[in-house]
Amino acid sequence: MGSVFLSKAGRLVGAALLLVGAAYSSQTAVKSYLREADPKAAYAAYPSDGLAAVNAFAAELKDNLQFIISSRDADAARASLVSRPLNASLLSFYGLRAASIGQSGLANAVMASADAVSRRDAFSQLWMIEQKSGADDVKGAIRHYNALLSVQPATHATLFPILASALAYPEVRAAIRPYLNQEAWWSEPFLDLASQRVEVGHYRDLVAPIASRLTGDGYAVSNVRIVHRMLLSGLVGDAWKLLSLVAPKVDAGAFRAFAPGGGNLDPKWQPLSWTLGQSDDISASVDGGGTIDVTVAPTARGLIASRDVAVTSSSSYVLGHRSLYEPGVPRASLRWSAYCVAQNGHQLIVDRFVPATTNSKLVQLSVEVPENCNLVRVELSALGPESQLSSVIKITDLTLTKTN
Repeated sequence: MGSVFLSKAGRLVGAALLLVGAAYSSQTAVKSYLREADPKAAYAAYPSDGLAAVNAFAAELKDNLQFIISSRDADAARASLVSRPLNASLLSFYGLRAASIGQSGLANAVMASADAVSRRDAFSQLWMIEQKSGADDVKGAIRHYNALLSVQPATHATLFPILASALAYPEVRAAIRPYLNQEAWWSEPFLDLASQRVEVGHYRDLVAPIASRLTGDGYAVSNVRIVHRMLLSGLVGDAWKLLSLVAPKVDAGAFRAFAPGGGNLDPKWQPLSWTLGQSDDISASVDGGGTIDVTVAPTARGLIASRDVAVTSSSSYVLGHRSLYEPGVPRASLRWSAYCVAQNGHQLIVDRFVPATTNSKLVQLSVEVPENCNLVRVELSALGPESQLSSVIKITDLTLTKTN
């Protein structure tokens, strides 16, 4: 079944792929024949030059998706093959002409020759993807995807979504995994897109066996995104297990804890780690003991700190802290907000001001987590004092404790 999705690529020959410029793969090899700025004029000047015909075809197809290679174009390609029999672009061009007039046997043979000559030609690689998919050869199709993606960056926008959709099938995940394990050139951008679109269980099954290869900074965005999505789906155990695999040096316990410290202060893992306010008006930092040191300018409004925390739906929590104001300076007001994080928008569940008169007292706020809410975004913000001096505060004893 995975080949059904993979075969979509072949039907893009002469359509979306060319629109993103992949058809110009032969430009480097034909600099002596073509003017890059006007391939159509180059072909008109040299009508017997098949390589000029290749680029003119690509340029024409960008403007007219119904454009068909003419017999004159095919003759030019065939004539040029006499002196350049190992030119994959000419072979695939001639193969496309054969296909357009119903000569499927000739088209398959010529395209196979183009593939044998070079894996850098976009037309023949797309053709081979279609052939392998039609034969239900998933491994073969993925092999040609790899060849195309490795040398044609312009194809990524078109082909990545197809591959991502096909990851719903185990045979496709098994076929693509070795290339990710070898860290193919396209691995990082592909996983970046897949981590956004692929069902979380399928993504987990894809990367779990090769997670040790995905620990580099280039994978950080996709790693934190999929862990975040897993938590959002309520797959808490799987999320922390995957985090431990892709970040073996990170203490996953720091993310299960609420107070700032260790890995949950690393910006690489936001929004699961703490985001601290850093501006001219509000500046926040964390000392070694989990205390947030804050300076709030007069009349300033803004964020002190925030992070997303995994919770149990339909449960009650208590959010606690102490605020210690520096003696002799004006006191800013604090505000706690909490939102249930959801794909279709966040739901506000807590919005409370903390009076400055609560200096040094333990403040405890009730947080009622609604049904189907697995992830909560907690935000602490400040309102600066009406004075000439900044407010200096230590936020200590930060806790988020489940009570039922």
